[in-house]
Amino acid sequence: MKSHLNSFLFALLCPFGMFFSFLLEADPTKDPFESLHGPNIYSQDYINQQPGVLTLSELLKSVEKSYPLVLAAEKLLTETEYNYLAAEGAFDLQFKSMGTTKPIGYYTNNAADTVFEKPTPLGGTSFFAGYRIGRGKFPVYDGKRETNDYGEVRAGAIVPLMRNREIDKNRADLRKADIDRKLAELSIQKLKIEVIKEATKRYWKWVASGQEFLVNKDLLEIAKSRQQQITQRIKLGDIPKMEGTENDRAILQRESQFVSAEREMQKAAIDLSLFLRAADGNLILPSTDRLPIGFPKPIDYKGLELDKSIKIAWKFRPEIQDYEFKREKARVDQDMGYNSLKPQVDLVVAGSQDFGPGSVTRAKPELEASLVLNVPIQTRRPRGMIGAAEARIAQLDQELQFSKDKIKTEVQDAISEVIASAKRVTVTQSEVELARKLEEMERERFSLGDSTLLFVNIREQTSAEAAVREIKALYDHHVAVANFQASTATFLQNSPTP
Repeated sequence: MKSHLNSFLFALLCPFGMFFSFLLEADPTKDPFESLHGPNIYSQDYINQQPGVLTLSELLKSVEKSYPLVLAAEKLLTETEYNYLAAEGAFDLQFKSMGTTKPIGYYTNNAADTVFEKPTPLGGTSFFAGYRIGRGKFPVYDGKRETNDYGEVRAGAIVPLMRNREIDKNRADLRKADIDRKLAELSIQKLKIEVIKEATKRYWKWVASGQEFLVNKDLLEIAKSRQQQITQRIKLGDIPKMEGTENDRAILQRESQFVSAEREMQKAAIDLSLFLRAADGNLILPSTDRLPIGFPKPIDYKGLELDKSIKIAWKFRPEIQDYEFKREKARVDQDMGYNSLKPQVDLVVAGSQDFGPGSVTRAKPELEASLVLNVPIQTRRPRGMIGAAEARIAQLDQELQFSKDKIKTEVQDAISEVIASAKRVTVTQSEVELARKLEEMERERFSLGDSTLLFVNIREQTSAEAAVREIKALYDHHVAVANFQASTATFLQNSPTP
């Protein structure tokens, strides 16, 4: 009778003994199964609590300084800067000189003429100053080449009164070069938005894959740590032998999931290394010890205002400014066409003074003013330029309107995505809490002998899957935030996320 009583008490206490012996092996202050959800935590200060963690800002600084496509785009800006410098060269000071000699003939003479010319953007006005000297015998018809003994100094200006007064080829080329420079800056901004968005997505993918890896790692460790207790209970006859086989199956299943999760984490790190670079441009493969412990909290989507966000996007998106600059460039061609329709009326003013012995008729200073008139008879070229420019402007107006509509839909979709993903995070959090409660209850039933390991494994697997769904929901939310930032060009505004 005593032996039967002892057997009954041992069988009754064995499940509790197995369970509490498992607890004693772990941290007595922590639920040993709590680690199943442990990696998926988030805090607003989640990064600052971890020394050495790879932050998103560090990644984006690396993109700014070392990403090849960004550096290549900056070379385009350098090219346009040099093109602008070349356009400014149209207003460079020029020096011209000519010398002639007639050593044989009835009229033997020598003459030299030098002049400095300086075009300016001041109403198309050009200035000139020069010196000439003519010695020897000159025919009457060539008398202007003759000077007094020390030569003649002259200076003057050419002032357009109609054509080329408001604009001319030099100023048009300069304006176009300046616009090209601004367009190059916008190209860099567009590229940076796309690159930053992609880098941000890959960063959060890396964070998510690290958390999924930890979830699967904990799930595997739970099954392995339970193996010894399962074996002991089978030996004592407390549970059937098939429970050991079930745990072996669970271990193999979880090992397979663990290997897959590890591969996904490695792949995410490799993908991220394309954007994470050293100062010399070499790729940096982020190690697992640089993984953040989780995601930041979802943003407060109630603060997002659709109309305000659309206006911000229209103001800062490079595409809008790109079309505006292209229209301005087309208007330069239009202005040049209207300029060519005008008659050319130039006022030329020049003063001169001869020095040294010679003719008294050249001894006094002279001032001369003249008008140069050039009237176009046929105007097909300027009318063609004007028509082409107007057609181009009309085309750009339609493209600008479509671009605004497209940006509007992108902002609407991005806000919708942010809101939906934030709500999904809340739903998955509730799912995880319920799944963990069911898991704990099923584990307690198993310890009392009212359940089987198959159901415990199912509950644990369900909890892990719920945790992974929450991780994916958080990943999707932060990707949605990145899409919203890209749609409103927040990346270029140095302003915090709404």
